[in-house]
Amino acid sequence: MKSFFRNLMLGLAMLMMLAAVSSCEKDSGGKQPEEEDNNDQLFESILNVYVGTTVVPTYKSLAEAALEMRAANEALKNNPSDANMQAASAAWMKARIAWEISEAFLFGPVGEQALDIDGHIDSWPLEKEQIDGVLAEGAINLTGEQAWGELDAEVIGFHVTEYLLYREGKSRPVADLSEAELKYLTAATDALVWDCVLAYVAWVGEDNVASEMKAVFRENPEVAEHLENNPNYKNFAERLTSKEGYSSWGDALSEIAVGASEIAGEVGATKIEAPYTAQKTEDVESWYSWHSLDDYQNNIRSIKNAYLGGMDDGSRQATSLSAYLAKANPELDTQIKNKIDDCLSKIKNIGKDGKSFYEVVRDQTNEAEVNAAVEACVDLQTLFDSIIETLE
Repeated sequence: MKSFFRNLMLGLAMLMMLAAVSSCEKDSGGKQPEEEDNNDQLFESILNVYVGTTVVPTYKSLAEAALEMRAANEALKNNPSDANMQAASAAWMKARIAWEISEAFLFGPVGEQALDIDGHIDSWPLEKEQIDGVLAEGAINLTGEQAWGELDAEVIGFHVTEYLLYREGKSRPVADLSEAELKYLTAATDALVWDCVLAYVAWVGEDNVASEMKAVFRENPEVAEHLENNPNYKNFAERLTSKEGYSSWGDALSEIAVGASEIAGEVGATKIEAPYTAQKTEDVESWYSWHSLDDYQNNIRSIKNAYLGGMDDGSRQATSLSAYLAKANPELDTQIKNKIDDCLSKIKNIGKDGKSFYEVVRDQTNEAEVNAAVEACVDLQTLFDSIIETLE
């Protein structure tokens, strides 16, 4: 009798548990087949808008800015003047901004586990002794092909061109540049151009770029070969928007949150906290131009663009990850948007009183502001991590 009663109670308890689980699934977003289909269509739409209005235009702008930088540096080499030096520095800055505002997309072809354009284009700190060696031993004859294929990442890319153009936040006087430095600058810029164009072509496909861009992509056969040898990253926009290689539309859509989370964490921990805590100015990114805090804010703007859609506040999209979350979890959407603005404000505030981040690290000032910015970035990373869990 006791055994029967116990079994009966266990059976009733099991039924109650099953009913509770079913109820929780419905209450917490558990999806019926029809709802899954609707979300699939919505997620596909979000990805198409994200790629078409944020990622692709950003990489197109980067490639175009790199070509402007090449033209400016060629003009500087052919006619060294302070005016041309200023123009070359401005062209570097334009390309730099375009790059930093793309860093929420590093999950694609640009990432370390893919074509590693990021590592090739943006490694820091620089290897100063190697740079001096290049200048001393043959920069006068250095070609772009050699710079791209033979030199270490720490002696090419944005930061070596920055080093050649800037000192203490200002353009160098043109009289300070040697002939070897001018040649190094143009060769390194060629390598930079190919990496920027490679990022654009990898995302959209070679057949979908203008003839000028295709010609630049084909200038260095090793660049085209690098993409051919990594076919999973050819025309990545099409692969992402068709969820090729992903287990579900939610899995594909989570890439937006993954990219945002990773760069938020990198800005806080690697770019701000690490050099400040270690008191190492050489580990500060973009410290020759004193552009560090602008870089970090542009990384956060990259997150904002990925989340809200578009390329800036004037081109936001009705279809976006934010718009989806505003309906699915409006409190989380509000928290993320507020935290993005909080990060921008607190990173900017590190440089209060007109200080560059290089000076803040060097003088160990503004500790409270540094800590506040780091904490805001950690909070933003955590919020995007929670989106990933929701979508998977």
